[in-house]
Amino acid sequence: MEYKDYYQILGVPRSADAKEIKKRYRTLAAKYHPDKNPDDPKAEAKFKEVGEAYEVLKDPEKRKLYDQVGSDWKRYQRAGEQAGGFDFSQYARQYGGAGGPGGAGSGGHATFDFGEMFGSGGMGGSGMGGSGMGGPGMGGSSPFSSFFETLFGGGFGQAGTASRGPGGPSYQPEPTVRKGDSIEVTLPVTLEDVLKGTEKKIRLGSQTMKVKVPPGIRDGSRLKLKGKGKVGVSGGPNGDLILVISVKMPDGVELEGRNVVHTVPVDLYTAVLGGKIDVQTPEGRIKISIPAGSEPGKRLKLKGRGLPDPEGAGSGATGRGGAGSGVAGRGGAGRGDYVVKLEVQMPGKLTERERELFEELAALRTEREK
Repeated sequence: MEYKDYYQILGVPRSADAKEIKKRYRTLAAKYHPDKNPDDPKAEAKFKEVGEAYEVLKDPEKRKLYDQVGSDWKRYQRAGEQAGGFDFSQYARQYGGAGGPGGAGSGGHATFDFGEMFGSGGMGGSGMGGSGMGGPGMGGSSPFSSFFETLFGGGFGQAGTASRGPGGPSYQPEPTVRKGDSIEVTLPVTLEDVLKGTEKKIRLGSQTMKVKVPPGIRDGSRLKLKGKGKVGVSGGPNGDLILVISVKMPDGVELEGRNVVHTVPVDLYTAVLGGKIDVQTPEGRIKISIPAGSEPGKRLKLKGRGLPDPEGAGSGATGRGGAGSGVAGRGGAGRGDYVVKLEVQMPGKLTERERELFEELAALRTEREK
């Protein structure tokens, strides 16, 4: 089996820190992304190789084990031995993986962040495109090399353990029937998606799945796609794909329960005299009236334009022909409010005339309060 130099693949020194490794990975992933290199198998192979290198070097535990393998491998080569005789599977026991090409891991979750893998720019519209992480249980072949799976346990093939005897490496099937591991990924959504509900498309390997995100879903909520995780062991059921919702909030906007609170700047004159201002909301631009004498922090409430009650909407994620939720209408029962919070801004540098007028106002106010 070929030893893979992950540092060389990413083009970073062995002393590189996590920040440098992540920066280099993102540069290479963007360069070789299949969406930018359609019908180019070499670019796709390089994309997977870069992803595998990052999967190891970003994880302190995996990196520590990998560095140990590299050190032993160099000593082995200096001893004049043939590369094919080096037993990589001996390290799998340290990590807890099953060992052997295609061997299953010891359990747990494999975690990927779609936002990190593909970049936030590919998240809108029709959803996440590009080549994803796949395996036989997810509609494609394992994205990891046999070198990776021997060390860390891939979980993408049939379960088993690797051993070494007089005749060379051997592979013994694991008779225990076990459900495949779950895979956990982050699914970014916008505030508009949360207000209205939406349908996303995600691709894992060669399989495209539609995910219905229900209106009112909360940041950190989890959607489960049953049977879309890693392949089961010895005929056991496949694991699940868990989508963890990450709500990307616009600047100046925060959530208070089901209320959407939007801090909006307003000039001093409008706050004092009253008037109308335009406010951009996820549902479009609206004009609101500012009462005269509005103080900083004053809240103006737009009833029924906040988040829907997630308990009142169905949810689901589907592969082929699955069912899911609908999309919420505006002003439905159980919705929170859209709250405009005024941030009164002081005028900048005053002209001489403006200063005179403010001084006159101050004098009038003082006289009035006597």
